[in-house]
Amino acid sequence: MNWLDNIKRIKSEKKFTNETLSERSGISIGTLNKLLAGATEDPKLSTLIPLSEALGCSIDVMLGRQNDATENNSLMEKYNSLDDAGKESVRYILNKEYHRVKSNSGLSVNDHRITHKIVKLKLFDIGVSAGTGSYLFDSDYKMISINSNRISESADFAVRVSGNSMNPKYENGDILLVAEKQPVSEGELGIFSVNGESYFKQFGNDRLISLNKEYRDIVFNENDDVRCFGKVIGKISS
Repeated sequence: MNWLDNIKRIKSEKKFTNETLSERSGISIGTLNKLLAGATEDPKLSTLIPLSEALGCSIDVMLGRQNDATENNSLMEKYNSLDDAGKESVRYILNKEYHRVKSNSGLSVNDHRITHKIVKLKLFDIGVSAGTGSYLFDSDYKMISINSNRISESADFAVRVSGNSMNPKYENGDILLVAEKQPVSEGELGIFSVNGESYFKQFGNDRLISLNKEYRDIVFNENDDVRCFGKVIGKISS
């Protein structure tokens, strides 16, 4: 069984849909669909790590390099090789982490129901333009609730894309997750304001760049008022 078949098997055993796995891992649904369709022959480690976390297994188990029984036996062998002090340390950390995870998931130790942790974010109603620009009003928003994962936990607010200048990766109606305090470096995506007009673009130091090559770059002039609202760290597809 190759790595892709193994991921599909674990996903099926967990009864996860593609949408559920996307939300739990923070991997965009488009990227995940391509991966599960076999379009990605050599997935990046930055994709495999959150995917394995969402599936609740190690990368080696997920890729079929090691089965659960082999992994458990390996852990037990390492544990049994420790002295009494080492074993006591492992038991202490294991109990502490067990109760931490149970507490964060909203479960009691004896409760077998699954309760997903929810993150609430401000979603700005006036769409951030991926086309010609639209102003982002601080007071014009509503609250949304999304599943907690490593990306949504890092987001400070969300905005809705309006336009098609960031196609094909980002489409009209997509909801972007934005980290307000993360700096945006050259080549990264962010939410910007140029002379009061808001944009979702790729930062190019002296300009804002559209992924859709039909759109011209927005080049900064000397007297332009350019502001950055934050770095785009993920999205929720429309």
